[in-house]
Amino acid sequence: MNQSMQVWIYACKFADDPAYQGSALSLPAHQEAVRDAFQRARLKEGEPYLLERGQGWPGFIESVLDRYNHTLEELNLLAYKRAQMTEKQIEVYEGILKALPERNMKQVINGLYNLERFEFLPGIRCDNDIGEMTIDNDLDPILKDLPGDIYPLFDTEKVGAYIREKENGVFTSRGYCYRISDQWQEVYDGKQLPEQVEIHPSQFSLYLVPKGTEPEDLGGGAWLELPYDEASKIQALENLGLESFKQCRIAKVYTAAPLFEQLAWRDHGIDRWNDFARKLSSMTEKELLKYKAVAEYERCSSLEQAARLTDRLDQYAFDPVQVIYATYGRECLEQMGADLEAQAFRRFDFEGYGKELYAQTGRKLTAYGAVSKEPGLEEVQAEDHSMMTQGMG
Repeated sequence: MNQSMQVWIYACKFADDPAYQGSALSLPAHQEAVRDAFQRARLKEGEPYLLERGQGWPGFIESVLDRYNHTLEELNLLAYKRAQMTEKQIEVYEGILKALPERNMKQVINGLYNLERFEFLPGIRCDNDIGEMTIDNDLDPILKDLPGDIYPLFDTEKVGAYIREKENGVFTSRGYCYRISDQWQEVYDGKQLPEQVEIHPSQFSLYLVPKGTEPEDLGGGAWLELPYDEASKIQALENLGLESFKQCRIAKVYTAAPLFEQLAWRDHGIDRWNDFARKLSSMTEKELLKYKAVAEYERCSSLEQAARLTDRLDQYAFDPVQVIYATYGRECLEQMGADLEAQAFRRFDFEGYGKELYAQTGRKLTAYGAVSKEPGLEEVQAEDHSMMTQGMG
């Protein structure tokens, strides 16, 4: 039940422009992935934004969230806790959301921390089912002192309704959920979340398994955050019960930026991944933003190419302000003295004009901003290609 739940993030200042697409983010997400999504949505810290839920949200959660305002942090914690639930706990949580007398995001979050105060019975779909189960098993004290020949005279549906009301029970899509404790833990006050989402705090994480592990049996692996130090290496090997990285293989790669997902399924060694991650971790936030834009510009598809680009950022020009082609087209016309309010520009294709100008200058608009090559880079790339060709020969 670890399916991610998607949200879309939109900067309010661009939301009315049909060419602006915002950014998608899969939850649960650590701060690195959230930061990347905000960068792709072209949001600065503190700026207002809009949230939309995408794919992966269970229907019973959707129906509740539709009625209440919620923050990205609340949704992220909800997705994080749900990803840790068993199938039965998810059924219990559905019942909790249905049983709560007062539902708001505060209670929706608190429900995540009160699962043990409820019980779930699969397959019990109506009062009649509860009545039959109660009578057949002498589950209510009232029934225990009655002779058995009285039981057939009972209206099982009325008995079930009586039990359900006494237990504050509810029917869910798959069964019956009821309270087994009157206590309720208030861990969220509506302001300060009870815990942070603690998954993959780095740009890259490797999921390691012992060599020879079958694809359907990956439960005994261990995550290794990159770049790793000696302590985290020792801890990962201890978790795996191994002595060396030579005894394991990479089963999964987590990346904070969707841009790097195409690198994730390449069969590279742990040390090569670590060298690349170390290069990224040494960058400033401004350099990393430019790097991601350049990697998208170059359609980076291999770890080798990604590593080479880390040393060549000064060979690219980057403009993080550019968001959509239409804005650039307008700016260029205004700089030329054009009156954009004039009749001639009422139906002008600013988007198309901006794209044409980008093509003419060799620029490309990435999710992070506009990128172009500085003069002379083409010759350097040609030399690289020649050296690679010779090496292959």
